[in-house]
Amino acid sequence: MKCELCHQKDAETAIVLNESDEERELYVCRACAKRERMRRQKKSQRTRKASGLPPGMSISVTRLGVDGAPPPPFVEALMNAVRGVVGAHEEHRQDEAKAKPEPEYRDFPCSRVEAPYRVGGRLHLEGLHLIGELEAVHRAMHALDMRLVGNDVDGVHDAGHVFSLQYTGSHERARRAAAELVEQERNARTRLATEMPRVFGDSMCRALAVMKNCRLLSPGELFDLLSPLRLAAIDGLLDGIGLREIEKMMAGCDLSPRGDDATQEERDRADAELADEVNGRFEDVVLGEDAEGRFL
Repeated sequence: MKCELCHQKDAETAIVLNESDEERELYVCRACAKRERMRRQKKSQRTRKASGLPPGMSISVTRLGVDGAPPPPFVEALMNAVRGVVGAHEEHRQDEAKAKPEPEYRDFPCSRVEAPYRVGGRLHLEGLHLIGELEAVHRAMHALDMRLVGNDVDGVHDAGHVFSLQYTGSHERARRAAAELVEQERNARTRLATEMPRVFGDSMCRALAVMKNCRLLSPGELFDLLSPLRLAAIDGLLDGIGLREIEKMMAGCDLSPRGDDATQEERDRADAELADEVNGRFEDVVLGEDAEGRFL
């Protein structure tokens, strides 16, 4: 039989339409099924009554996590390993800290880390952020005399949750720490997909909603919003944009601090231009069919 929407191609799948509070099943071609899915998502994400009207709205993305969840095994092992030493010698360590200069940290090269877990030459730990374990990781790294250094730009703390790994001591010790970080990020992403799909879905939908409707957007905010979408693109959960383009957009974000010489009017003008550009690019980006089944 022919598609009941376009009446041209052969019907390949069934969809359910809600019309006047009644459900109607139609047999349609795949192209019409995709258009209908995009129409439903656009309608659910729309906040403007008509194109071109100022919405007078603002949306913020907040830090997500799960209270009371046990820390990742890597963090728990690290904290157990140092707890006795820190507890017994904390006073001595504080006295030493007053006398000793700041240790000299070196950058650990992350270029050989598997591509899904790095952005450029830095670690991408969005999964650990979304499951609420990133602060515990920071504490554990501090106990090892290492640190994760992110970007604080445009009022966004640790934008995109992309970090350089800095260390003291031996290179081999830092290499093992980096390998453990990647393993725990891998576990975090698995948990998001299997145990916490609503958290993962929320991060994707919030990012897409802001991309489609923001009126002002700074480079730091854009970089931060692209971070969960990069995870979605890696899993093939987006229609309308691919991983390569998202990574190109992240690489193009200027994360250097904006100078004080620019006026607020000039900053707003630049942020408005970026917002208009991103609105247009993400207008037709929606969650794919697989993502709809898992996260909506």
